[in-house]
Amino acid sequence: MNKTLIVVCAALGLAGCKELQPVLDQVKPVLKEQMGQQGGITSLQMAEAIKQALSQGLGDSVSLLGKVQGFSLSELYRIPLPQQLDKPATILRQLGQGSRVDEFEARLNLAAEQSVAQAKPIFTSAVKSMTISDALNIMQGPDNAATVYFQGRTENSLRQAFQPIIQKATAETGLTSSYKKLADKIRLYAPAYGSQLVDIDQYVLDKAMFSLFDRIGHEEKLIREQPLKRSTELMKTVFGHFDKR
Repeated sequence: MNKTLIVVCAALGLAGCKELQPVLDQVKPVLKEQMGQQGGITSLQMAEAIKQALSQGLGDSVSLLGKVQGFSLSELYRIPLPQQLDKPATILRQLGQGSRVDEFEARLNLAAEQSVAQAKPIFTSAVKSMTISDALNIMQGPDNAATVYFQGRTENSLRQAFQPIIQKATAETGLTSSYKKLADKIRLYAPAYGSQLVDIDQYVLDKAMFSLFDRIGHEEKLIREQPLKRSTELMKTVFGHFDKR
């Protein structure tokens, strides 16, 4: 049976297609789902617009956080000492060892900065390969709905791919050696806290992942609210359509 004829009859309801009515009754729900039309906007267009928005948000986020001192100078994303080190760090400062603490904290932020700058290909690949069957729900959802959707389905795999970059960055920026020196000072001057040392790679990974997703969500919100943030014609069309609803 001619698939094109079925599609045309289903879409236009042509009178000459009456003999196909039993078939049409079966394929209409499928066609409607595949077309996913919402006032002229298809689910395919919405899915692609969402991917473009995520890709743009990712690019802007990486540019912001991965630039020189992108973490250390940020009021929102500056990475503090791990909470477990607060008390021993205070003791070290009181004993004239504050330079070790400051060096460690600076390298902590530098490692996150350099790792984020290298993360874009991993995240971009994940955005391109994601399948969005519920594109309409995402478009009509909260301002960060696409980011939440993306994070929920990719975070575990992204963490695994991102971890080697973090480990490399902590080594190359001197964070690993700085942490070792700090740990030695803690054991020497504040031995009671020597057992509270943390997995520094994991700490940087957690902070970098949180910062990236939080910033991508912020960028998505801007794209939804501000037409000038929509850099492609498809985003302008799709998000503009939902502006009017």
